[in-house]
Amino acid sequence: MQKKFEQFLKSSWGLELWLGDETIFRSKKSGVLGLLDFINKQGEKHEGIIIFDKIAGQAAALLAAYLKAKEVYGAMGSELAVEAFKKYKIKFYLAKTVPNILNRDKTDLCPMEKLSIDKTPEEFYKCLINQG
Repeated sequence: MQKKFEQFLKSSWGLELWLGDETIFRSKKSGVLGLLDFINKQGEKHEGIIIFDKIAGQAAALLAAYLKAKEVYGAMGSELAVEAFKKYKIKFYLAKTVPNILNRDKTDLCPMEKLSIDKTPEEFYKCLINQG
């Protein structure tokens, strides 16, 4: 998987989902939008799925737990994401860990990171679908 992840990092995709040796979903959308698209199109649970994500904050970690993902590979992830991966027993590899995922102008926490604080995967998913 490490070689596939390195290829993903060089690609223009923001998200890839794998099941076994097969890519089952790709998205160029930023943030958690790609994962939400997958959940909305493919259903909610896909045990054994492996997620490649350019930015893996706590929001992405909670959606990975919601999907019952097996592993998450991220180019960058937050300390909150690391805690969530451990809590929900998801194997993870982050090329770089940062204290927080910030918003685009780097003045505050990413809105999705903020929204995910103190929520279970189910609570966070319900917040997202109720917003949309």
